[in-house]
Amino acid sequence: MQLQHNTTQLSSLGWNEQLAQNFVPFSTLGYIPQRIIKENRSYYWGSDGIQTYLLQRSGSFNNLLELGVQQAPVVGDWCAVNSYESEKGLIEAVLPRISEFHKPLVHEEGYVTGFREVVASNVDAVLIVIDSHYDFNIHKIERYLSILSADHINPLLVLTKIDLVEDPLRMLSIASERFTSLRVFLVDSLSGNGIENLLLSLKARKTYMLLGSSGAGKSTLVNRLYGKEISKTQEVRVGDGKGRHTTTSRSLHQLPSGALLLDTPGIRGVGMNSSASEIAESFSDIASLASHCRFHDCSHTGEPGCAVKSALQSGELKQDRYEHYLLLKHEAMSWEEVMGQRRKKDKTLGKVLYQYRRREGKHV
Repeated sequence: MQLQHNTTQLSSLGWNEQLAQNFVPFSTLGYIPQRIIKENRSYYWGSDGIQTYLLQRSGSFNNLLELGVQQAPVVGDWCAVNSYESEKGLIEAVLPRISEFHKPLVHEEGYVTGFREVVASNVDAVLIVIDSHYDFNIHKIERYLSILSADHINPLLVLTKIDLVEDPLRMLSIASERFTSLRVFLVDSLSGNGIENLLLSLKARKTYMLLGSSGAGKSTLVNRLYGKEISKTQEVRVGDGKGRHTTTSRSLHQLPSGALLLDTPGIRGVGMNSSASEIAESFSDIASLASHCRFHDCSHTGEPGCAVKSALQSGELKQDRYEHYLLLKHEAMSWEEVMGQRRKKDKTLGKVLYQYRRREGKHV
């Protein structure tokens, strides 16, 4: 009954018919649907569109998590919640996701640090937030686009602090020429320039995640879009525009327009966490050229009949884009190798633990 009563409120958070169908087995158990709007360590905050609940994972959910049947909840997830007190509840299940965003890895001195961790879900599009004054970098944008392409999430590019730039239209031209299918927005969150145009592009009940370096102006942008301060901001260093991580956890905000904004901490490094083939697909112009190479497994570095090298020599393909493509592809291959070694190590460790448990069981 509560599911029916809250349908309108739930839809404001992105609830739809497919989610309702997925939730049917849980409604018979008396659970209610909620969307995770914030997380901090082992605690979560969920919303049913009317009020916010403090949530924890139930014991049975943790058991399923260890068995690999369930996935750890992240901001953006829709969950089945067993409400046991006023505004408190237990997460019993995570509903199937329409998308997953994996946190970029950090590549330092030839090493890959971290795992390919899901940190946000059910995102319809990502706003890549770039500081146009201190940090306009085509190669960084290419990295973000490659990561989002691997996760099958649509990107939008937002160039902030345009009032500090002498010729913002030139940056717009550079980005639009390089990424022909990418929508680019010029905004200044302090003066409000360009904000209305961006707001008109954010649709109600759709989820947009902000992604960018610390100091790019994500929190200030959230506040301007919302119309009041809901996200803390800090001053950045004058010399290089760098800032401390103002946002320390991910949180989902609903704008007065009905659009949903997922604010995230600043990204320290943008390392590749996808396969070499996925990187190749994210460079659509190079992928199109590669389809005309003589060899289907052409590396585009020296083989005869390489259409990519021909385009490079004729000037159709820019040298820096070609070199950055090779660099990202190399990083992706390094990531694949490291992940392969980790899987092999985990498999070996699993066998050792299995044999140990068998021996201990015989002595009981």
